[in-house]
Amino acid sequence: MGMIIKMSDEDKNVIHDYSAIDRISEEWSNREDEVSKEIKSKNRIRSAKGAVQRAFETLIILVGLGLFAVLIAYAIRLVIYQPLG
Repeated sequence: MGMIIKMSDEDKNVIHDYSAIDRISEEWSNREDEVSKEIKSKNRIRSAKGAVQRAFETLIILVGLGLFAVLIAYAIRLVIYQPLG
């Protein structure tokens, strides 16, 4: 027939301490948080550098368009109001 295993009094009084595992789990979680913060920080810096470069490129384009508009206006003025001479 089946074997019946009974717990002895000593086995019933065993206390399982999982505090070390909990501590390690918490340390891993803290490390993951630190790594994710570093990655987010690096991404912000990279994004900021990209934004500055895009702003500079936009500024150069606008200045170029402004100069082009001034030259076109000057050319139209020369055609309409020919210089005395």
